[in-house]
Amino acid sequence: MSRPTHGLRDWLLQRLTAVYLGGFLVFLLVHFLLQPQHSFQQWHDWVTHPVMLIAIALFIMAVLVHGWVGMRDVVLDYVHTISLRLTILSLTGLILISCGLWALRVLLQAST
Repeated sequence: MSRPTHGLRDWLLQRLTAVYLGGFLVFLLVHFLLQPQHSFQQWHDWVTHPVMLIAIALFIMAVLVHGWVGMRDVVLDYVHTISLRLTILSLTGLILISCGLWALRVLLQAST
């Protein structure tokens, strides 16, 4: 309760990212059930379509934001030693940034 102004923003971020993640996963499930790809080239063309690249990039960003807000809230609530809290949050941030950069690299390579 030490951050009263952050509670609503954190809650809203978690909910918005969860809605996008759920919606995107349902979209993928429906797409693959109704239009299964028959070859690698068809799949590649579909994934590298600009609209899909943007949707996938938003999905990755939503996963990263959702993970950060959730982990940050858990660490702030349950880890009381400042040095341990800072270490855990720094490692979490570093891991999430690394995963985001790796995903961006994969998307950029796929689009070329």
